[in-house]
Amino acid sequence: MEKPSRDDSGGWAELEYQSGFGNHFSSEALPGALPTGQNNPLLCPYGLYAEQISGTAFTAPRKQNQRSWLYRIKPSVTHEPFHPRIPGHKHLVSEFNQLTSSVTPTQLRWKPADVPDAPTDFIDGLYTICGAGSSFLRHGYAIHMYAANKSMDGCAFCNADGDFLIVPQKGRLLITTECGKLQVSPGEMVVLPQGFRFAIDLPDGPSRGYVAEVFGTHFQLPELGPIGANGLASPRDFLAPTAWFEESFLPGYTIVQKFGGELFTAKQDFSPFNVVAWHGNYVPYKYDLSKFCPYNTVLVDHGDPSINTVLTAPSDKVGVALLDFVIFPPRWLVAEHTFRPPYYHRNCMSEFMGLIYGIYEAKADGFLPGGASLHSCMTPHGPDTKTYEATIARGEDAEPLRISGTVAFMFESSLIPRVCPWALESPNVDADYYRCWIGLRSHFSCNGRQAVNSSLTANSGEVLLGDKCGA
Repeated sequence: MEKPSRDDSGGWAELEYQSGFGNHFSSEALPGALPTGQNNPLLCPYGLYAEQISGTAFTAPRKQNQRSWLYRIKPSVTHEPFHPRIPGHKHLVSEFNQLTSSVTPTQLRWKPADVPDAPTDFIDGLYTICGAGSSFLRHGYAIHMYAANKSMDGCAFCNADGDFLIVPQKGRLLITTECGKLQVSPGEMVVLPQGFRFAIDLPDGPSRGYVAEVFGTHFQLPELGPIGANGLASPRDFLAPTAWFEESFLPGYTIVQKFGGELFTAKQDFSPFNVVAWHGNYVPYKYDLSKFCPYNTVLVDHGDPSINTVLTAPSDKVGVALLDFVIFPPRWLVAEHTFRPPYYHRNCMSEFMGLIYGIYEAKADGFLPGGASLHSCMTPHGPDTKTYEATIARGEDAEPLRISGTVAFMFESSLIPRVCPWALESPNVDADYYRCWIGLRSHFSCNGRQAVNSSLTANSGEVLLGDKCGA
């Protein structure tokens, strides 16, 4: 089978998907290619090879076990030995320690990265911003960004360290995987599980975006608790590919494998996308963020941002995430007597934010689409001066307000991130970020405080300390 043809507008032809999160899917590109009655027959249909890819230990509980069976023209083992990639990639990290990165409690913000002038594909355009833990110890995460201007040609990428959650901000991605093809546009996200081989084409030319990588676990839907059975991200809206294969003699085809944060290459003479049929629940998938069903307060105060969680990668502690993927989509704000933008906050979790398009509700200036910010554990953050002043100027009679034309997101983790040196030294660092809060002035009124204290103590006769100016 061939790549889907481009239509007259230069876009890719429509692809078919299967829907559902965590489903046990079956797909075949040729009728009868899937074996019946067993996974590994002596002779597979069409003379195919059976190959299993396991995302969890064989003995993981059934509800957590993830694996798929692939039926392919040649098995993936048919390649030459791996060698360190030349040239190497110095801006990828999967082991976060004092040698590779540093810590800072200062609020950080980055301006959008320029797309490089030199030909750069997704692999070379990928660079680590921050992270924590270790891919070798199977615990932790890394946050990367990418900026690329050319499709991957004659090679496929495989991440042995963890799952990639990719959020494109500019330019569509056409992703060919061993399970089939996915087209991912800005406003969508895609998860490429650990171990799958994939290639990324750029049908719109230059592209940039964000990547979260988790070690030793996989993303899952968050529990809904008192919300009930519905809301947030619906399982039916997650899309998995359908089987697609190519049978070609490709001498010198390169497999690029990320292993411990380093890149290795191996040569083979065929496409890795030669899977004619497959079945299982370990599979790449995508999600359209516009389908998210947000919940919010309808009376007073402000819901915690966790109410906007799309996916979570859990830690060993119940209710504590190794990494959450949280979005801030268009929605209504209606709370009465309430400061509606995100409140000023210090958090035991660490928050990395990105902006896909529009203006983020808590930052009137400076936080641009394609940019990013990092507020680490217990570092204070919140609305900038312009946002605060504009909000209180509306007064108590503010009408319901619809936030529209924007989607921001957050990668939130219980682990404290270490920041890579090139991220700290980048020309895109916003050295004036702190100034967005410097203009916050005191609105304290001594007279107003006395009035409040008087109403509290009128019936008791008690006098509160500091109820007079200068006390």
